[in-house]
Amino acid sequence: MAIDAARILNEIEKHTAQARKGDPAKMRESIAAVRALCDLLLENDQLQKDSTPRAIPLASPQIQPVSSASKLQEEDGANGDSLFEF
Repeated sequence: MAIDAARILNEIEKHTAQARKGDPAKMRESIAAVRALCDLLLENDQLQKDSTPRAIPLASPQIQPVSSASKLQEEDGANGDSLFEF
């Protein structure tokens, strides 16, 4: 969902005006809001550039059977085909 850049810029102007006439605490809040709005505007611009559809190949994993020759040798006291053979 893209946000209109003009709307964001209007909000930046409102917060800039508040920052100019407010006390230091309000000024800090307004500046933080301007920063967030600028980040939103830049992010929105980047999303529009990256909105080209990308194809993701869907491939099913291939399971290769294990031949008995490639299995490890069974040792005395081993648990067979267990992953936890020590």
